[in-house]
Amino acid sequence: MLIYLDANIVQYCADYEDFIFGDGTTPPTGDAKLLKELKALRTLVELEQIGEGWEVAAPTHLIKELLKGKPTPNQRRVYGMLVRTWQDSAWQEFVEANGAKIASIERSLRPLKLKDTADRWHLAEATALQASWFLTNDRNVISRTRRKGESVGNVQGVHVARPSECIDDISTGLFLR
Repeated sequence: MLIYLDANIVQYCADYEDFIFGDGTTPPTGDAKLLKELKALRTLVELEQIGEGWEVAAPTHLIKELLKGKPTPNQRRVYGMLVRTWQDSAWQEFVEANGAKIASIERSLRPLKLKDTADRWHLAEATALQASWFLTNDRNVISRTRRKGESVGNVQGVHVARPSECIDDISTGLFLR
């Protein structure tokens, strides 16, 4: 299963690394919505320990976006770990070799009218990779990829959701193997 983390989710992983990947039990924030997503990311990490064959996408475009700002030393370290893992995967070559396909998919996503072209490109990469999930906390992406009444969006076969919205589906899939 391939999971594409949007830039904001990768930043959470870097900024709240001890809570998400570690043993920290003290809530790292008082923001209830953010804490809900951080707990979900922590659960995904725990579920990954049970599952096999998970990959997390870290295409060049995503990493360039993350490095545009002024990442902290800890963010740089976490981004570097993600890049090394991605480079060791077979998926990395697929993305680099299929720029034209991704550009074509990106154009097909324009009717979604996402505010940020980077978001559209990330979603196009996830689609080209046939990712199972595109996880984001971006309200614009979430609202533009769902039909009324849907709890999870679907764009050309890629589930689009917040981390907290994918836990039930991913955990059910693990235990049905």
